[in-house]
Amino acid sequence: METKDNYNPTQNLQANRPLEKCTDCGSENLLEDKKQGDLICFECGLVLTSHNIDFTSEWRCFADDQRGKDPTRIGDPNHPLLESNSGTLISKGLRGANNLNERLATTQNQSNLQKTDRFLTQSFSKINLFLEKNFLFKGIKERVEELFKSYFDYLTLRSDGSRTRYSLRKDETLSSIAASIFIVSRNEGIPRTFREIYETTKVPKKEIGSRVRAIERSLRGVKISKIRNTEDFISRFCSKLGLPVFISRLAEKLAKTVREKEGLYGKNYISVSAASIHVISQLSPIKNKCTAKEIAKVAGISEITLRLTQKAMYPYRDKILKTLIPPNFNHYKLENSVENFLEN
Repeated sequence: METKDNYNPTQNLQANRPLEKCTDCGSENLLEDKKQGDLICFECGLVLTSHNIDFTSEWRCFADDQRGKDPTRIGDPNHPLLESNSGTLISKGLRGANNLNERLATTQNQSNLQKTDRFLTQSFSKINLFLEKNFLFKGIKERVEELFKSYFDYLTLRSDGSRTRYSLRKDETLSSIAASIFIVSRNEGIPRTFREIYETTKVPKKEIGSRVRAIERSLRGVKISKIRNTEDFISRFCSKLGLPVFISRLAEKLAKTVREKEGLYGKNYISVSAASIHVISQLSPIKNKCTAKEIAKVAGISEITLRLTQKAMYPYRDKILKTLIPPNFNHYKLENSVENFLEN
């Protein structure tokens, strides 16, 4: 009795395939195309069987192996946002003598889909590159792509589903990508400044801002969530400046204390973050103190803006020195002393 352990799912298929020679020319030179599932006569080209199922193991591809070769039988995975994967084109067309018009229309539609897919594929590659340069995790890649595709559809789709154009201008594409990254990163709680996005995309800050407003006006449900804290900015700015962690933590504590004070309430979170870093940096025991110019450059603001924000903190200097800054802070040699103060 045959058990489940030694059962071979291909044995019946092999038994039911008696074809060992071509039924048309009699040639025994048969070619099996495993990717298409066809059995073809090598001499006359007759397709003897089709849609055959291969139960053997699938090949695997690796990034650094067999370059230029694709051993897989199923091709590349489909991207859900590409036009060719969104469905099947069904055209009633005209019958009889005008059947040629139907075929021409179908061919034209397929050509247009290829143009759109080519543009979207190139745009998605740029999105992936810009996200990596901004140190954004790939988890938001799909959301950026969805937002970009939605805005592209808004600009190009007619009411009947056809497109007025199949791509965007280069400057229009880059500004739309930059705005999509800005909106999604802000809404996901990992905001990036206009300056940071400009450094990777080379799209001017003014163009990014105008494109962000255009997307908000055009697409329903797309709104930028407001930033409610400065912690993310401060930690990232300190990391870029090469400042130690205890400087970042003290700057966060300072910003949290003063941002609701008179003269600072409603000020840009980036400005408050930069000013807090500068104050703590100047009072700290570290040797390589960051200048206002260096901090302003990393934060993407002008040095004057940083100075004005720091000036607004001046009336609260006594509270800052007494409650936030450890005694003799500028004489500390060990970070542990500051860490102990922060834990209290």
